[in-house]
Amino acid sequence: MRRLMLSQYLEQRHINLDSGRSCLALEREYWQALEVLAYEDGWNNWRDFFYMQLLPYKPDDITLASYVRKTVTRYLFEEFDEFRQSRARAD
Repeated sequence: MRRLMLSQYLEQRHINLDSGRSCLALEREYWQALEVLAYEDGWNNWRDFFYMQLLPYKPDDITLASYVRKTVTRYLFEEFDEFRQSRARAD
């Protein structure tokens, strides 16, 4: 039952880690955000962005899914703050 509930909210994608192949389960909105961030940062796809910009900086004391959510959220807030500041300067 728990697995069914999670599958309604989470989307799994396969990734390759040093320890082997694994699955990363995130909410669809986080996958969409990863794809947008990758594209805006000049990467061809989310995987390149993930392996080059996220994975190397993951600390050992947090799960991968939590780290990705936290990092994506931080990126989005930084973008939002920059947008607000530029809008305030324009006014």
